[in-house]
Amino acid sequence: MLAIHPDKPALWIMAAKWEMEDRLSSENARHLFLRALRFHPESQKLYQEYFRMELMHTEKIRREMELLEAAKLQLGESDYPEEIVRGELARIVYKNAIHKVPGNAEFHLSFWTIAALFNFTPELQKEIVEDLQTLHTSHALTWDFMARRELEAESLPSTDCSKQTKASEVVRKEERCWTVYEEAVVSVPTEAMWECYINFCLERLKRKTNNEDLRRKRLEKVLSVFDRASETSLLPQALYKQWLRLLVDLGDGEKAVRVAENGSKCFSNSVEMWQNSLQVLIELQSAGVSRLFQEAFCQVAPVDSLPLWVLWLEWSEGTNSADETEKLYQCALQTPVPAICVTVKEKYLDWALRAGGYRKARKVFTSLQENRPFSLEFFRKIIVIEKEQECSKMHHLREYYERALREFGSTSADLWLEYIEEERSHPHGRPEHTGQIHWRAMKTLQGVDVERFVSRFTLLQTGHL
Repeated sequence: MLAIHPDKPALWIMAAKWEMEDRLSSENARHLFLRALRFHPESQKLYQEYFRMELMHTEKIRREMELLEAAKLQLGESDYPEEIVRGELARIVYKNAIHKVPGNAEFHLSFWTIAALFNFTPELQKEIVEDLQTLHTSHALTWDFMARRELEAESLPSTDCSKQTKASEVVRKEERCWTVYEEAVVSVPTEAMWECYINFCLERLKRKTNNEDLRRKRLEKVLSVFDRASETSLLPQALYKQWLRLLVDLGDGEKAVRVAENGSKCFSNSVEMWQNSLQVLIELQSAGVSRLFQEAFCQVAPVDSLPLWVLWLEWSEGTNSADETEKLYQCALQTPVPAICVTVKEKYLDWALRAGGYRKARKVFTSLQENRPFSLEFFRKIIVIEKEQECSKMHHLREYYERALREFGSTSADLWLEYIEEERSHPHGRPEHTGQIHWRAMKTLQGVDVERFVSRFTLLQTGHL
C-alpha cells in the first residue's frame, strides 16, 4: 500500500503505529518515519507523530530499566545508552522539524504539548519554550502561552488552608498572568494579542467562585481590558458581541448602547456587527433603534443586507403600528436584490395573516402575485392559509396552484402531484380533471423530474403515497 500511495502521510503514520504497537519494533517504526519524511519533508503531522514515537520509545526503555534495577540485575551501558534514556532522539526530531518548518508558532508549540505528556521531559520542555521565545518573539501565541504558564507556577508555602488564603493565591497567580499580558500588548500591539488577553480574562471570569472579592477583581479587569482595546482600535470584531452581552447582563444599558454604536462605526461594512448592535439596542428598548437601522442601510452593501431587513421587520412588527410595518414591508420590496425580495414576500404574507387574518393575507398575495421574483414557499404558504379556512374555496386553490405552476411547473414534480391530490380530495374538486393535469405535467417536466413524477403518481394511484 505504501508503494502505491507514498503521497499520503496518514498511511505512513498508520504503518509506523502498527510497527510500534503491534510488532513492538521501535526500530522499524523509526525507519518508516525516516522514509516518509523523504517524501514529505515539510509534513507537520509526520514530525509530530515521529516525535511522539521517540518519546514513547524512551519511556518504554526507562520502564525496562526500572524493572531491571528493581530486580537488582546488572545493566550494560550498550543496552541503554544515556542519550537514548534522556530522550535525545526525540530532541533531534524536534530540532529538525522546526528547521524544516520555520515560522510556525503553533507547530512549534505542539511539540511542547506532546512532551508535556511524559514525566521525564522537563529539560526538553524547557528547551522548547526557550526556542519558542527566541524564534517567535512577536507572535501572540507565544505571549499567550507564557502568560498562561504563570497559573501553573507553584503556590507559596503556607500552613493556612482557608478559602480566603486559596483565593488570595489564585489572585496572585492571575495578577502574574496579567503582568505578562500587559507586557505583551505593548511589545506586540495587534488585534490577535488583545484577543488572547481578553479571552483569558473572560475564561477566568466564567470560573465559578464564592469569593466576591476575586469575582470583583476579575470583572474589573475584563472590563478594563475591553475598554483599552477599544481605545487603541485593536478590539477584534468578534469580541464586540461578548462585550455587549457582558454589559447587558451587568445591567449597564447606557454603556452597552455607546459600545454598540461605536462598534458599528468601527466596522461599518460588517452586517454581523450592525446586527449585534441592533439586537442589543432592541433588547434594551433604546430610542435610537430606528436611526441606527437607517445608518446601517447607508453603510452595508444592498446585496448583504437581508439579515438587517429581517431584523428590522421583526422589530417593527412588535413595536410599530400595522400601518408603519406595512410601509416598511413595501419599502423592503423595492430593494433591487432578488433574494431579499423573495424572503420579504414570504414574511409579508405571514405577517398579513397575523395582523389582519385571511382577508388581509389574500389581499397581500393578490398585490404581489405578478411581482417577480417568487419562491415556491410563497405559493405554498397561501395554499396552506386557504386550506385552513373552514370553507376553503377550490377556485382559489386552483388559482394558487396555476400561478405557482406557471413559475415552477418545469422543475417541481411534487407541485403537480399536490395539485392532482387536491382535485381528488377537496369536496369541490374535480377528479375528472386529473388526467388533463397529468398530461400537462408530462409535457412541462423534464429529465429526472419526469421520472420522479411518474413513479410518485403511480404510488398515488395505488394509495401508497
